[in-house]
Amino acid sequence: MEYGRGIHAYLIKQGIRCSLNLENALLGIYAKGGDMDMAFRLFLAMKDRKDVVSHTILINGYVDSGLVDLARGIFDQMIVKDLVSWNSMIHGYVKAKRPSDALLLFEKMEMESVKADEITIVSLLSAAAGLCNLQFGRLVHRFILQRDIRIDSFVGTALIDMYAKCGSLEDAMLTFYKMGYIDTYACTAVITGLANCGHGSKVLTLFEQMKKEGIEPNEATFVAALNACSRSGLLEEGCLLFDRMTGVYNIKPKVEHLGCLIDLFSRAGLLYQAEELIRTLPTQERVISYKTILSACINYSEIDLGKKVAEELIRLGPHSHEVYILLANFYALAGQWHNVVEIRKLMKELDMRKDVGVSVVEVSQ
Repeated sequence: MEYGRGIHAYLIKQGIRCSLNLENALLGIYAKGGDMDMAFRLFLAMKDRKDVVSHTILINGYVDSGLVDLARGIFDQMIVKDLVSWNSMIHGYVKAKRPSDALLLFEKMEMESVKADEITIVSLLSAAAGLCNLQFGRLVHRFILQRDIRIDSFVGTALIDMYAKCGSLEDAMLTFYKMGYIDTYACTAVITGLANCGHGSKVLTLFEQMKKEGIEPNEATFVAALNACSRSGLLEEGCLLFDRMTGVYNIKPKVEHLGCLIDLFSRAGLLYQAEELIRTLPTQERVISYKTILSACINYSEIDLGKKVAEELIRLGPHSHEVYILLANFYALAGQWHNVVEIRKLMKELDMRKDVGVSVVEVSQ
């Protein structure tokens, strides 16, 4: 962005009048660089020379900066809107996790007779998935068929993801097989849906199908597949999958992969192996995995390791109330009632007044 600033400063210093294309290019540099104050100042300086492109650049900049309401303000100022500007604003609402606003804007777009394209459709499907609104998702699917919009990998993957997140795995699978071909993204969407529903064996079958058809899994595919193995208790298969990821596909494990493996070990009672893996994680990423192990320590009555994990959790604090409740439950299991009392005091100090008594009584019995 500094290079762009330099050009802008030179133009001003030399008194060179910029063309609209050059002004839009400079506007894009500031917007993409996240300097929205400077972008807006330049936008205002353009006065009546601003066009649809200028407005859309500023909208995208505000969206990327998390300022979706400011983006909407610019959008509403536009006298002429094209499909790109509509798509940018709808996508902005989806990105800001405001799917209801995205759907309302689409309705307005339809009223103004603007014809949707694949980008619009994918944003709408993301909105339906975010709301878990299967009825609206089906309407979008029907809209795709009525408008004869091609269900390519981009649209097909979004459809699969929507159906899976809305709880209709049958429709997700039907869409997948009707696509006529499969690629990494579509397979990953299906594997994620199957994993979330606990269908570990089906995930492994699909994984083998990918191998036969020469479709390479990516990092996200392995996260979904490892998650499926964890949820389904497939310890050996999960370990083999992890080995294949690192050994065959040369994918370096990320926090998400290690988190799945830690969860897999914890569910299988391999708590010391899970704890050893946690030490390879960055410090700020350890809390969730320590929660997983401490919960498993309670289930497996593993007191010694549990004490160590509890100490680490406290050291990494402060936490949400659920972590402190988990700690209280563990200390009750270990018979360390003085620590239970201390946790209660700590929760009160942090204004976390949720009662932990019921869980403590259950463990003590």
